[in-house]
Amino acid sequence: MFVWFCIFVCASVGRFVTAGRRMTGQPHEVPVNSNKVLTAARFAVVEFNTANAEEQFAYKIVDITSAKIQLVAGINYILEMQLGRTMCKRNGTADSQPCVLHSEPKELQCHFIVTEIPWQHSRVLTQNKCHI
Repeated sequence: MFVWFCIFVCASVGRFVTAGRRMTGQPHEVPVNSNKVLTAARFAVVEFNTANAEEQFAYKIVDITSAKIQLVAGINYILEMQLGRTMCKRNGTADSQPCVLHSEPKELQCHFIVTEIPWQHSRVLTQNKCHI
């Protein structure tokens, strides 16, 4: 009986201790216009354009609607973005920011996760899901 009482007390206290604080590894919102978010977003779009072989034209960022970071064995940037098709050829530029939007609009809603390991100087697009 005493063991069950201890388990109940520990579980109850644990709930109050973590209330109002972020759990380790839990994603949390960050400003969409922060430099690190913008760097991760641009990286994601460059990787998306490189991998998107069926498209003739490159895409660029129209809007970053949500940004979260998650501290794991590195940093996950979890991004919800709207991309627009540009007039630039997909293989013509590494960064489609100076390209104007296409006259026949095509926009994609995308969910990207960019994993950055700063001490290894590495950044990888680990998740790439886009739809019209």
